[in-house]
Amino acid sequence: MKHLPDFIQKLIIEFDKLPGVGPKTSSRLVFNLLHRKEDIKELAEALGIAYQNIHFCPECFDLTDDGLCSICKNPQRNKNIICVVANNQDVQAIEKTGEFDGVYHLLNGLLSPLEGLTPDKLKIKELITRIKNNDIEEIILALDQSLEGEATSLYLTKILKDQAVKVSQLARGIP
Repeated sequence: MKHLPDFIQKLIIEFDKLPGVGPKTSSRLVFNLLHRKEDIKELAEALGIAYQNIHFCPECFDLTDDGLCSICKNPQRNKNIICVVANNQDVQAIEKTGEFDGVYHLLNGLLSPLEGLTPDKLKIKELITRIKNNDIEEIILALDQSLEGEATSLYLTKILKDQAVKVSQLARGIP
């Protein structure tokens, strides 16, 4: 694509970095946006605001633009039950059910030594600290049923044995 201006090539490269987006989809997205100039402006403004305001909640490590996220600062939530999840999308999926009234702890990934995701790269130490500093009754492991999810669940179960807390997992199998 040497015939394209540098800024278009740069946009395609940046879109290509997104998960599930390959070079063809990147090109399609970029050219679609370039034909809708007002949408480019709105997208740039939204990304700028996100860049300036977004940070991790100091309690659960979900994304927020406030001090604590909306779940952690909600007085109606049961702060004694923590649901451990891998990422933000997991929180959204559980919240859609409307059934869980506890709080969350995001690991921000799953154990995957081949990808360089070792226990020290995840928010595991912070989970242990949170358990020790608060009156936590139960930890619910809500991790993927993948090899990485299973490995992370086993690791957490092992290290949480020493804590005075009940550890459970979401039910699995055929609904």
